[in-house]
Amino acid sequence: MSNESLPWPEKHRPRKLDGLVGNHETIRTLKSWVESWISRIPSKRAALLVGPPGTGKTASVGALANDLDMELVEFNSSDKRNKDSIETLVWRAASQQTLDGRPRLILLDEVDGLSGTSDRGGVGAILKVIKDAVHPIVMTANDPNSPRLKDLMKVCQVFNFGLIESDDIEKILKRILSENNVDVSSEALDEIIEGSRGDLRAAISDLEFQVRSGLTSSMIEPAFRDSKRGTEETLRHLFASAESKMARRALSESELNHDSLVLWLEENLHLHLMTPKELDEGFEQLSLADITLGRIMRDQNWKLLAYVYDYLSIGVAMSRSETPFRRVKYSQPTWPLLVWQGNRKRDKQSEILASLSMVTGVSKRRVRQTHLDAIGEIVKINPKILIDFATWLNVEKSTLVQKRSR
Repeated sequence: MSNESLPWPEKHRPRKLDGLVGNHETIRTLKSWVESWISRIPSKRAALLVGPPGTGKTASVGALANDLDMELVEFNSSDKRNKDSIETLVWRAASQQTLDGRPRLILLDEVDGLSGTSDRGGVGAILKVIKDAVHPIVMTANDPNSPRLKDLMKVCQVFNFGLIESDDIEKILKRILSENNVDVSSEALDEIIEGSRGDLRAAISDLEFQVRSGLTSSMIEPAFRDSKRGTEETLRHLFASAESKMARRALSESELNHDSLVLWLEENLHLHLMTPKELDEGFEQLSLADITLGRIMRDQNWKLLAYVYDYLSIGVAMSRSETPFRRVKYSQPTWPLLVWQGNRKRDKQSEILASLSMVTGVSKRRVRQTHLDAIGEIVKINPKILIDFATWLNVEKSTLVQKRSR
């Protein structure tokens, strides 16, 4: 992808520290902490950057790596960050030296987004990696009150990032307009700045949308980002949209992520796109979004995500050209739930086999016959001993119950 085709927040991401605005003292202290690794490993081997979205947390890490000529290894929220992957991939990056001898900087983005399912055991694994780290580890988080940060804050140097001032946002937006040789009215610029509420990344996205839409005056409606719409409201607002900007806004205010949006739209598209022409166009846009997501996962090129949201918002909404909008009852996706349940069962099976293999020294391939079946029979005879086995293997009781019932 050429630099010109990148979404503006990525295209104009600062590559050096002097290109950042806001939080100067915090960034200066962060730089000092990273530089301290040159002489010796500090008492706290990890840093936690906490603050609202669009305040420069991730950008400051990238700029810092460039300024200090460090190799940046990034694990973002799109990566699988469960116990196994962290203990292998992240541990390897944090504990091993670089091939060219340069210092390395590890970035774990949005650690407050670690979930209790696909990212199971993630925080505990991160704590273990920090103990063995020979390179600085920097993590970012949006929610300072997240319970997942409680243990991390005890071992991390915490850096708080505040909202970007309006004057600083204005300076950046004017510079971007100049670099792209375009212009918008001062009224429109003021609306974008006010609507961003201190989120610089959101302001840049809104500016790009206004410019690409051919709007040069005060015609944009700022999306208030502190209220998230649920599934029903998201779909209703999306399909009711008669203009592209309203379709974009419907998804920007939604609590649904891109994966969930694809599934919900696939299940309910036919309720609003009822003619063959509309259905063909709607599913074409949905297919393009799905194909792009596949490329993102294959190449880890998350810069393409902006186009996914264009297909899901403007592409789908503008496909409704004949059918009048009407209120309908939306159906929850069914087959993905079955797939998820099957994957969850396999994950639990892999978890218990790995635990048994570790404590017994028997391979995972053989441990089912040599130990797991025997445990199942013992639990059948004496159900009270179930909790002892679960504690010994550090797994949930339900995992063992599932195994012995199969």
